[in-house]
Amino acid sequence: MNEAKSKNGNQAPLQLDNFSDLLGKKSVRATLWLRPEVISVLRILSTQLGIKQKSLFDFLMEDMKALHSIAKSLVDGRLDKDKRIRKTLVVSHKSLSTLQAVAEQFSVSRDDIVELLIQRLLPVFEKEHRRQGNRERAVAKIKEHFNQGMPLMDEIRRLVGEQDSLYRSFQAAMDSYAKAFAEIETVVDKGNLIYKFPIEFIKRDT
Repeated sequence: MNEAKSKNGNQAPLQLDNFSDLLGKKSVRATLWLRPEVISVLRILSTQLGIKQKSLFDFLMEDMKALHSIAKSLVDGRLDKDKRIRKTLVVSHKSLSTLQAVAEQFSVSRDDIVELLIQRLLPVFEKEHRRQGNRERAVAKIKEHFNQGMPLMDEIRRLVGEQDSLYRSFQAAMDSYAKAFAEIETVVDKGNLIYKFPIEFIKRDT
């Protein structure tokens, strides 16, 4: 007998705990006051990693140990609120509820918690920053190599002619190379934001 069905053949009733999980994943809007640099970290890193900002934020909110540690560090003082701007983030209902509960438990600002929470992404941000630098140096070498192939193709054409199978094979290889190089440049260009972003702007003594 199918375990998903009751004895009378009907589908088993929906479990309430599963329904609660579904509600927790529902997207809601949270309006916070954050520094533009912190907002940029979330935006740029989500683009670099190819995941949604909501998913990245929800991932941070799952670490209750870190949340409590951050909240405790804020009990005796507040962060500097200068230069903060209003930002509305799309987050899960569960994440917003968790943030609100921790803020109320320790009587600290939600904004301050999120400021420090996003700073926990700095090691990942710095790693991606270094990786992007290496990519840009690599693509410069690839470009130099590709550019060397074009005059070589012209030389082969002069030696054997355009109709020769050797030239045609080399031309096909260069066409594939050109396509691959264009794709490589597109990938590297997407990371320009993270490489040009000044990391020192988001570092702050806590």
